Amino acid sequence: MPTVVFKPVDRCITVDPSTKLLVAATRGKVPIRFGCASCRCGTCAVAITLEPGSEVSPMRPDEEALLARMMLPTDGTVRLACQTRIVAGTVTVDLAFQDTYSPDQGNED
Repeated sequence: MPTVVFKPVDRCITVDPSTKLLVAATRGKVPIRFGCASCRCGTCAVAITLEPGSEVSPMRPDEEALLARMMLPTDGTVRLACQTRIVAGTVTVDLAFQDTYSPDQGNED
């Protein structure tokens, strides 16, 4: 079964394959910032690290575009928790990353 490790709260949660990171956090009562939960606001961006042999769902174009618009990395080191599904292995989620950006950055509205 896949595992999600949430830092800095040091909570480890075993999940079913294809569980979204946001769902894992919510079920595990891990405090995570989120807004729309549908890839529109960027509030749930988190830094992730994959252990060797681990896998998450590929980034879709809408997620990549939103991260780019927010001036966040699009190389897979930052993902939206509402879009990222853990497929296999262990993923470490750095929730402290959420304190380093504003969901509004990069928006010119």
